[in-house]
Amino acid sequence: MSSWVGDGDEDDEDAADAFEAVGRRSQILQALSSEPLSKAELVRALSVSRSTVDRAVERLVDLGLVERSDGGFAATTAGRVALETHDEALRAMANVLDAGPVLDRLPESVNPPPSLFRDAVVCTGDLTSMERRVSIDFDLGEVTEVIGFNGPFLFSSWPEVREQFMRLGDGATLVLSAESLDWLSNRYPDGLDAIVDAGVRVSAVDDEPEFGVVVMNRPTTASVTLVVYDHMGGPEALVVSYDPSAVAWGRTLVAARAETARPYRPDE
Repeated sequence: MSSWVGDGDEDDEDAADAFEAVGRRSQILQALSSEPLSKAELVRALSVSRSTVDRAVERLVDLGLVERSDGGFAATTAGRVALETHDEALRAMANVLDAGPVLDRLPESVNPPPSLFRDAVVCTGDLTSMERRVSIDFDLGEVTEVIGFNGPFLFSSWPEVREQFMRLGDGATLVLSAESLDWLSNRYPDGLDAIVDAGVRVSAVDDEPEFGVVVMNRPTTASVTLVVYDHMGGPEALVVSYDPSAVAWGRTLVAARAETARPYRPDE
């Protein structure tokens, strides 16, 4: 009889062993996920030795990831899910490594969840690709809500962005550093007043973090962007994720900063 309570370390070791097995035998598991195949057919399809196929299939059967089917072998449901999970984990790890320039700039108190890197878009170093990514992800045309802190780069496409913020009204919340707000109020005083008059909540905090977080809602999706800035206040590197738990994390960060922020026009 199986038990719901197990040895955590032992379970971790089993999971690590299975993960390694899936990675080493991913071609065979992938082939068996499409249709049942005999060992001879696997040898021909993958151009590997019969001994390699024998060992791989035996190991995958032992793990419950492959089973006998129609005179051959086929991936089980667990096998197909394990293969997809393995591939997702590899993509997430690649994104973590690519996002090094972002993560290295974050304070120790900021701990991005692993979900932030699941199927994420990571942009670092290449200014052209960065600007293209920003123009895509920060197109407010279909956005129904935007909340963020320390994101002056959102104002880089004036006056289009101003009009979109005015459309959003109280669906937009911006928490900026005092320095960033001073810069915006000096450069775009009329535009800043216009979006506040339209209902956009703009406030400031005293510190000047080197990173920002922006959450956007659209009719069918939501996204969170974690960005670090260069010395001019423009985006230097960023991670964009559409994972719901990552979006929730971003909302929590913005809300925490909003609690200590001062309104742009406190007399209103």
